[in-house]
Amino acid sequence: MDLRERAAGLMVGIGVGNLLGIPWEGKSAAFIAGPNPHGVREITAEAGFPDDDDLAQAILLAEACIEGGDLDLSDLARRFWEWGELNGAGMGGHTKRVLRRYGGADPRRELRNYAQFGRPPTGEVREPRGVGTADASRLAWEESGRNSAGNGSVMRCGPVALRWMRDDAALARNSVTSAVVTHWDWRCVWSTLLADFAIAACLRGERPESGALLDRAGAAVRASGERLSAFGLPETPPASVRSAVESALAPDARIEDLELDGGGTGFAPKTLGAVLWSSRHPGSFEAGLLAIVNAGGDTDSNAAPAGAALGARFGLGGIPRRWRDRAAEIRSWEAPIDAWTQRRPLEWYADRLLRLVE
Repeated sequence: MDLRERAAGLMVGIGVGNLLGIPWEGKSAAFIAGPNPHGVREITAEAGFPDDDDLAQAILLAEACIEGGDLDLSDLARRFWEWGELNGAGMGGHTKRVLRRYGGADPRRELRNYAQFGRPPTGEVREPRGVGTADASRLAWEESGRNSAGNGSVMRCGPVALRWMRDDAALARNSVTSAVVTHWDWRCVWSTLLADFAIAACLRGERPESGALLDRAGAAVRASGERLSAFGLPETPPASVRSAVESALAPDARIEDLELDGGGTGFAPKTLGAVLWSSRHPGSFEAGLLAIVNAGGDTDSNAAPAGAALGARFGLGGIPRRWRDRAAEIRSWEAPIDAWTQRRPLEWYADRLLRLVE
């Protein structure tokens, strides 16, 4: 399959997955089955809202990657702060705490408040007056009792995998940077890194296997050790992450084995499991994404990166036309502030990222 087809599938897959999952976020599989005896099959998210956090943050990463060179932690923090000020739709509690530390105040979330409550937006972005980027992420994690391992960094992965799909060391260090800007916990960082490595494998037309994936990612981390030393990233993944890899990539793995609606909904290794299962097992984009959403749990944040993996496997043409059209229709909403960058079609980001792949 042409790499352009796979790249476009990755970016559009994030948007489609996010929108398919939004209405069912936080619901159990049993709850979802109640009004959907034949399973969720269509995008029922409403128009009139800005991009949700899963998709919006993936676009932020894509934009940062397109500018060239390695991702810069300070630059990413500024981009996330601006997103929090102007949009903020779907923002998780942990990310909000990080941005509060970084900005010195709660982000305004203007378009989210406009869409949800009708509050007129100012279109202004305040200068951040809090602590430094790394300190903001680390302190928010420490305040959680060093126990917060949410999936906020995994949900937005995909653009990084495309940009550095052929350079393992660069993929490792940029995946880590993309994660630690908001999520310092090593379960989050390793989940993000392995998700990106699996998506990159899909782009190359490969089927990830647990041992090979862990070995390849581990070697890349060791090769980038000096660049990652400031974060103290361990060279091997935590046990919960390794377990997610082995379960999701087992030859006979079923979607039920992932327990996506079980305890720890929103846990980074759970979302990693959704990505890895999607990277190997489903027979089509539609079947894979429907299985992820109907399994319940953090449906939008599981389906967005799973959509990236499925899109990389099956290409843009593998995504049902009705879903692509509905996603484009929902995203055509025009924000009522001049400062908000007009969001481009998702295929545009795929094309620009692909131009940088060596």
